[in-house]
Amino acid sequence: MAAFLSGVFEAELQKAVALALFIPVVLALAESVSIQSVSLALQALRGKQPTMQTILKKLKSEFVTGLFLGVASGVAVAIVALLWVGQVRVVVCLLGGIAGGVTCAAMIGVSMPNIIRMLHREPQVAAGPVALASTDLVTLLIYFALARWLLG
Repeated sequence: MAAFLSGVFEAELQKAVALALFIPVVLALAESVSIQSVSLALQALRGKQPTMQTILKKLKSEFVTGLFLGVASGVAVAIVALLWVGQVRVVVCLLGGIAGGVTCAAMIGVSMPNIIRMLHREPQVAAGPVALASTDLVTLLIYFALARWLLG
């Protein structure tokens, strides 16, 4: 799916090749936050059955945490990108892509174990891989959609 998405947004990648250089950074930051959220959610779930109310409460909290982490890490990468490639549109795309991707990653990471447990399945087995794959797709969509909007 990631290769497919890259193909869909090939024109944007050709307009600003620097976007492709930062894909590993954008994905790694989001994945790191996602797996950390999965770990914390699994720890909180021990022997408990989640409710929709508890999931929504956790999502609100993770949204704020993810947004702070995303903006902070996005600013750090954006500063490096500005100094390195000097393309303002790429920098804005990085900042928005990282901030949005990390925010979504935190929410995906906390929700996946809870949803899997609500489906009466074992979240320790599937939550990590499902959360990471979902995080990659959402993060790439945000990053590439911003690129299309900014470079279009």
